[in-house]
Amino acid sequence: MSASVKTPYVLAVVLLILGVVAGFFAGQATAPERTMTVTVTGPVAPVGLTGEVKIGALLPLTGVLSTFGAQYKVVISLAEREINEYLAALGRPWRIKFVMEDTATDPKTHLDKLMALHGAGVKIFIGGSSSAELSEALAYCNANKILIISPSSTSPALALEDMALRYTLNDIYQGKAMAKIMWLRGIRWVIPVWRGDTWGDGLAKYTLDYFKEICEASGERCGVLDAGAIRYDPAAKEFSAEAARLADTASRAATTYGKDKVGILLISFEEAAAMFAAAKAYPILWEIKWQGSDGTAAIAPLLDPAIAEMVMAVGFYNTMTSPGVSPLGPKIREVVKRELNMEPMGYTYFTYDIAWSLALALDAVNAYDPEAVLRVLPMVLQRYLGASGYIELDKNGDRAVGDYDIWAVVRVGDKYEWKIVGLYSGITETVTWYTS
Repeated sequence: MSASVKTPYVLAVVLLILGVVAGFFAGQATAPERTMTVTVTGPVAPVGLTGEVKIGALLPLTGVLSTFGAQYKVVISLAEREINEYLAALGRPWRIKFVMEDTATDPKTHLDKLMALHGAGVKIFIGGSSSAELSEALAYCNANKILIISPSSTSPALALEDMALRYTLNDIYQGKAMAKIMWLRGIRWVIPVWRGDTWGDGLAKYTLDYFKEICEASGERCGVLDAGAIRYDPAAKEFSAEAARLADTASRAATTYGKDKVGILLISFEEAAAMFAAAKAYPILWEIKWQGSDGTAAIAPLLDPAIAEMVMAVGFYNTMTSPGVSPLGPKIREVVKRELNMEPMGYTYFTYDIAWSLALALDAVNAYDPEAVLRVLPMVLQRYLGASGYIELDKNGDRAVGDYDIWAVVRVGDKYEWKIVGLYSGITETVTWYTS
């Protein structure tokens, strides 16, 4: 993917700060439309969008990322309504339609549905919610010049110049954040447990590598208990054997180093609920700290009262790229709370921004042309203030800078809820803990 801006055809790019659009929907006065002439590389493309313009939305509505998919569906539906009101107000002859399909968080299903929609003429997608799904689809997308944008794929192995963009940070940064958080929590000996796929392998590697760097620099007695490491099958549904092995490793490590210095790193999706269900039978696994990641941040299954008490007791902290502060943030939170009774995760804000920035790029090129949209998106994003703030992409089309919210389960009255308890700053590599 190249963001170079050269010649030879001219596009009128509508410059839009989305906060202005939000004012329009609230019935407030809007600023006049502004345009700017820019030149971009490529042949003269057919122009004139009309009628219904379809964008595929491949969402994990079921499977081990179903919490993600439920939130994505809500904000895509919101964005579709807003975008079409905006296009109507401008007198545009086209409307956007997001065609939502359930991938079941399965890479093959994701590819099959992408290919089916492509056969029906769809060439631009929101998809690849997991890195495994995106990885499976990439060769087909590149070969057929299909644009796919992910809100939540983070594997460093997919940081490539291709037809995929990712509106989140890749896991080189998350690994650094997770390692630092574990260290600050007093963990000196890590027992790693991770999902054996593209995403899990990459995040485990970077987290443990960074932890070892911190350990070496400290001069303390510390490290990773590789002999007790567990890499599990992503298709696994039950974890009694893994829990027994984990308890054995934890018991021996606690005896040698002290319970306060031993921690479990769990890199998982929603199958983490089954892992905790098996682990709760072992007292030692209640007595040491646990660290999670974006795959388990804010997910609904961990609020099940049968396991939530343990999730809370072990301080299961989870990192997810922060959406930052934006005037549109409260709107996203309101609609997700109203529709799903959940706190929106960072990736949900990114999904909303993908929908809107795609619409603005399509309006700019005035053609259903994935390559032209890919070329103009960096210019659109330079002038776009979305629900996740300003978005800068690096040369590989991944989000370039950002921080990480730290999510934990807390008890509120007689219920369990997810709450953001801290923030890891990507610039300073420091953690701020929230007290209320």
